[in-house]
Order: sequence, then C-alpha cells, then structure tokens
Amino acid sequence: MNIMEMADRIQSLRKARGLSQEELAERLGISRQAVSKWESGQSMPELDKVTALSDCFGVTTDYLLKGVEPEKQEADRGLGSRVLYIASTAIIFIGLFAGCAGWYEDQSPASFLGGMCAQAMGAAGYFIGKVLSGEKPPFAVKWLNVLGGAFMPCSILAEAFFRGGSSPFPNWPAPYPVDVGHLAVFLPLYLAAAAGSWFLLRRAGRRKRQGSDK
Repeated sequence: MNIMEMADRIQSLRKARGLSQEELAERLGISRQAVSKWESGQSMPELDKVTALSDCFGVTTDYLLKGVEPEKQEADRGLGSRVLYIASTAIIFIGLFAGCAGWYEDQSPASFLGGMCAQAMGAAGYFIGKVLSGEKPPFAVKWLNVLGGAFMPCSILAEAFFRGGSSPFPNWPAPYPVDVGHLAVFLPLYLAAAAGSWFLLRRAGRRKRQGSDK
C-alpha cells in the first residue's frame, strides 16, 4: 500500500465533499494536525479512523486503503442524487403553479396549501439528495429552489402584514400579487429575499472553497 496514494485519496475525497481540514477533524473527533499529516503522507490513520473516514466519505475501506472503488455503485449514487436535485426543483415549481392556479379558482387557503405542501416535498427531496450524495448541489439548483420556494410566502407576507384590510381579498392573503398595490409591496420583499439568498449561497460557496484549499 502506497502511503502517498492514500494521502491523495483522503485529500481528494475531503475536497470533493467541500470540507476543510478542520471540519473533517471535528467530524472524526481528532485534531486538524492529524488530518494534515494524513494528507501529507507523514502518517497513516489507524484502523478505526479508516472506518470512520469511509463512513464520512461514503466510500469503502478498500478504496481508502488500496484505491479499489466500486465504480458502478458510486455512479449509481451520483446519478440518483442528480435526479433528486432536478426532481426537487421541478416539484417546487409545480407546487408554485398549482398553488397559484388553485387560488385563482376559489380564493381559499386550501386551494394553495396543497401547492405549498408539494413545495415542501420538493425541498425534502433536495436535502435527501444532498445527504445521499455527500456533495454540494449545483448553484443553479439551489438558486432556482430559493426563487420558487420564496414566491408564495413573500406574496402572503406582503398582503397579510403590509397591506392588511386594503386587500380585495382581505380574508385570505393571496399567493401571488393580485393588483398593483400588492405587487408594489411584494416585489421589493421578493427581490430582497432573492438577493439575500444569493449573497448567502455565494458566501457559503466561497468559504467551502477556501476551506478545502487549506
């Protein structure tokens, strides 16, 4: 077994999962210096740490020790996570359209609650895909999910808390802007939510990239 090859595998897997040396060390209950020594080839992890690394990275101990990788299993898992990411975005937008269309028909809360439930299912699928893959999802997927998921809540908040009784439908806040006044309140709120989410996503991405290079 080549100790440098194992060191390269540990470093590659850590970076692929978007983890810094500190974050990996915290998950394993060891010091950052120990991880640094593994990745530089100065030492090798003990057997219990090899097992912990395999669980953390979602690979076999054979792959860590010998580079033997079950390619089909990894490919299938990667494909499954990508399908979940795409499906989550589709379900979130289907829920958005269904909620708006349902409310347009009868202006009752039940008409758009179903759409919001569908969006919750889409969000759950997104997080399941993220956990199963162990990798960070594409930025576009996160961005689209935020845009689709924030639309109805921002509209409801705009009408319920900012417009109050001035709404043409005062009993039930609408899941989409119903007139110019509603739009004037909704649009800044929605754009602020989108801009804030974009900033946080980009900032988190930069921090992960910087941490993985340490």
